[in-house]
Amino acid sequence: MSARVDVKLVNLTIDGNPVRVPEGTLLVEAAKAVTTDIPVYCYHPKLGPAGLCRICLVDIEKAPKLQIACNTTVTEGMVVHTYGEKVDAGRKAVMEFLLLNHPLDCPICDKGGECDLQDYSMAYGASASRLADPKSSKPKAIDLGPTIVLDDERCIVCQRCSRFDEIITNERSLVVKDRGQRDVIATASGEPYRSNFSGNVTELCPVGALTSKTYRFKSRPWDNARTHTTCTQCSVGCALNVDERYGAITRTMSDEDDAVSDGWLCDRGRYNIAFYGDARRITTPMLRTPTGEFVQIGWDDAIERWAKHLRDAVASDGADSIAAIGGGRLLNEEILVLAQTMRALGVTHLDWRAGRQRQASPGAYGGTYVDLETADLVVAIGRPPSQTAPVLDLRIRKAVRNGARYVTVGSHPSDSFVVSSHLARVSDLAAHVESATRVAFVWDGIDAAVGAQAAELAESLAARGTHVSTFVASEQSNARGAEALGMSPQNGSADSDGIFAAARAGKLRVLSLLGVNPMLHHPLGASAIRDAIERTDFVVCTELFLTETAKLAHLVLPARAAFEKSGHVYDLAGDVLAVNAGHTAPEGTLADADMLVALAAELDVTIAAPDSLHAQASAAIVATATAFGDPKFARASDATSETIGSKGDARNGVRIAIAANIFSGGGSVYFDERLAALRPSPTATFARETAATLGVHAGDLVDLVAGERTLVGLVAIITDTAPSGVVTVIDGLPDAPANEFADGETVALANVRSAERALTAGAV
Repeated sequence: MSARVDVKLVNLTIDGNPVRVPEGTLLVEAAKAVTTDIPVYCYHPKLGPAGLCRICLVDIEKAPKLQIACNTTVTEGMVVHTYGEKVDAGRKAVMEFLLLNHPLDCPICDKGGECDLQDYSMAYGASASRLADPKSSKPKAIDLGPTIVLDDERCIVCQRCSRFDEIITNERSLVVKDRGQRDVIATASGEPYRSNFSGNVTELCPVGALTSKTYRFKSRPWDNARTHTTCTQCSVGCALNVDERYGAITRTMSDEDDAVSDGWLCDRGRYNIAFYGDARRITTPMLRTPTGEFVQIGWDDAIERWAKHLRDAVASDGADSIAAIGGGRLLNEEILVLAQTMRALGVTHLDWRAGRQRQASPGAYGGTYVDLETADLVVAIGRPPSQTAPVLDLRIRKAVRNGARYVTVGSHPSDSFVVSSHLARVSDLAAHVESATRVAFVWDGIDAAVGAQAAELAESLAARGTHVSTFVASEQSNARGAEALGMSPQNGSADSDGIFAAARAGKLRVLSLLGVNPMLHHPLGASAIRDAIERTDFVVCTELFLTETAKLAHLVLPARAAFEKSGHVYDLAGDVLAVNAGHTAPEGTLADADMLVALAAELDVTIAAPDSLHAQASAAIVATATAFGDPKFARASDATSETIGSKGDARNGVRIAIAANIFSGGGSVYFDERLAALRPSPTATFARETAATLGVHAGDLVDLVAGERTLVGLVAIITDTAPSGVVTVIDGLPDAPANEFADGETVALANVRSAERALTAGAV
């Protein structure tokens, strides 16, 4: 039992109102108890006090002069006045200094209508400037990086952006250079500002200095229609606001009170929105003709054909000739309708896993975000969460900021902006967990053997009284929901590996693929998946675009994206989160739930009402697996990764690590042209000593070969953080599909050439 902590309360008076708050509370926060508006620029609750802008001046009785509320803690008996002649005069003087060189052109400023400086200048600013000299001019429209534009003349040097980059992300890219009126926001290295969280600085900026390239001059805030919903770009489930104008999504904004995201968004969740209006979206059902061409058909005809093939397959070959894969990208209600419809036909070959991940449940020790933040040891196993669940990685950085140690395990570079130890094996963790009292494990859910080792360690720690929390950073947004709600093989039925094996053997009549792209992601490889699809009588694919898999299907059904439908999802911590439609879907598209309800009706299958489906989903036991590495989720090919990442003779080949990247994939990111600068190129990352042994230099083009499988023209990257004897490639790139390779297998290097020589030879 934890000891009770008594919080000492302090009594004070603010504008005549008695206030009682915990000792140590900042005055600016205490004032919120009486809804008193103290203006701030540099202060932000999650960044802490800075005391830079001085606009938050207040009058404290018995103090010799005005004090700044953002950096003054409350004391017993304090009497505070947040307005009055003295306070107004002080703030007016501060505003005069801030506006000396600031352009007063609010009507053409991109921040107009939601600018704190604009609001406070109306309250405290003078009607005319006393400055006789011309305003100092500074550069405009500075290209700060792939996502951000800086109007330096509007900057009031509050340093929210640089402090976010230092305190929250720990990346320390943004700095203030020069002095006085010449100071400017810039990058410390002089290189473009790149971060997976760069968009947050545009929200933090209280003026029109930092603006988003995707939203700049697109709309005024009062023209936007706003919907509060949940991001489904990854398994974290951040709350966000979707702004739409004239039927087009203009931007997404964070929810500063969201307990899941802690008020931040990653750049994929923020910027991956242009695909909603892309002209390449599928907007009508398409049927493949015997000649291989697609023709448009109506929805009634499409549903009838789908149902007919299912009925015929059951009648002629039984339900074992039918399979369905999907759910990780669907809403809870859609997953239940899919599972219930298929099981009503007797179909048991169901799975959500269309990629490398095997398990989504964290098991009996599933933790909360608070557990992660308060851990004194965080262990990340497999793919780094910075690329699979970026905002979860911010929680890890916060834990480290609070004093936690961070250890990464496996064959992937740690890819961390916080100090960490990197280990090759789970068995190497023994020395690190000895003194820990609160341990958090974050696993990618891929290698079941490694997961089993982590589960054994977690059990032993819990047995001795250590607080253990576990998390699985999934490949798909609602993988945990899909695993819990019936889209998993049961009682010996086939998983996705077995489904594709049956298809290749000619044993499958109908295969339904809902929101998945196994051609790009399944570890069997594109050639094996192509073979499986081509040997199946009828393949149905629900998609937004003609992906690699959809191009091979017999029937392609146009689906709606997350902002175009309503329902619920699970996040990786097991919370049920609401998804609300905030965008008008293209005419001719349907949500997967609507397609499945129509299919069920055609098959005479009774489906529960939507409210009942939500109740079923919310009441489901999410902890499907008892622990990491549950045997029923293992692959036949799974093997221990004890040797992955160990030092080896690179001259005889290197082990390949298939890494994640938040901007890879052949779906919404690939069909979002505004994200072109953020999408990764095909690369091969080596440790410095491994590259030296192989004779590889940074920038070289290399081919990786294993048997007849080849990845061609990868750009070599050399780092000090990559494990020795390993080459890391990025998963999910249509131009270089890494799913032809098994994670951890040995590959050879071939045709290593410098970029200059390759360009001369026309190989680039």
